[in-house]
Amino acid sequence: MKINIAGSGHTGPVKNGVAEWLAYDAALDAQKKMLEKAIGIIKSNIYGSKACNKAFKALPGGRSFDDIFDDDTVWISFCPDNANYGFTNRVGGSEITICKLAFGMGYWSVTGTLVHEMGHVNSAGIADHAAEGTLLSCGLAKVHDPNIIGSRDTAPIYIA
Repeated sequence: MKINIAGSGHTGPVKNGVAEWLAYDAALDAQKKMLEKAIGIIKSNIYGSKACNKAFKALPGGRSFDDIFDDDTVWISFCPDNANYGFTNRVGGSEITICKLAFGMGYWSVTGTLVHEMGHVNSAGIADHAAEGTLLSCGLAKVHDPNIIGSRDTAPIYIA
């Protein structure tokens, strides 16, 4: 996975409703640092996890967590929306955006959101709990929300 930073030459998808895929520029340095911390947590605590890889392989895309994490065609962008945690451009897509709301909740929320969206990259649907359910197998039970079905329709029950 790559972070969409200013000057990377990457152009994210066009805005879709409130979902935007913007590059992290100097004005978003704090969010970029928080995202980098979340990626560091993934590298040190989740990457290589048998349980997490098994949970991801059970998703419709059949890829392991490590496969998604190592995929250089997956980009992580910024979304200024403060009502959603994140988006993927489509089920099975390769464009993730982490929203302002997740950053406001802290780096654990950013970590959980990133793993959830990685589930959608691996073809987890938007009408079930599969993407959010991966958090339980990936060491993120404290940021798992049992109310999320594809996307959050209720207020968070845990603030990281």
